[in-house]
Amino acid sequence: MGFLFQAGGVDLPSPASIMINDELIWSSDTGRTQSGRMAGAVIAEKKNISVKWGILTENQLAKIKKNLPHGFFKLRLMDLTLTVYRGTIGSELLGDPGDGIIRYKSASVDLIER
Repeated sequence: MGFLFQAGGVDLPSPASIMINDELIWSSDTGRTQSGRMAGAVIAEKKNISVKWGILTENQLAKIKKNLPHGFFKLRLMDLTLTVYRGTIGSELLGDPGDGIIRYKSASVDLIER
């Protein structure tokens, strides 16, 4: 069993890699003044999580897609619990190696904190 990775309370396959970025959210009046000096203020910091899986079966990919829904949902990743939305789920088809099970070489998605 891999480390904790849940969406909507459902355990998902353990990713091959996860990159967590702390994205700064700036005020709406942020920009450059006429002198070229930056003006504005940081109003929040949000997580942007890039998730990548290695080889997956068709059933595993279907489970990921089903439990990373449209809109906002709860994500648990180790000691983090966040409300997030997702970007596009991408996958690269590997095919059937002769055993009747379709596999994917990889899959990925970005999860953005609300």
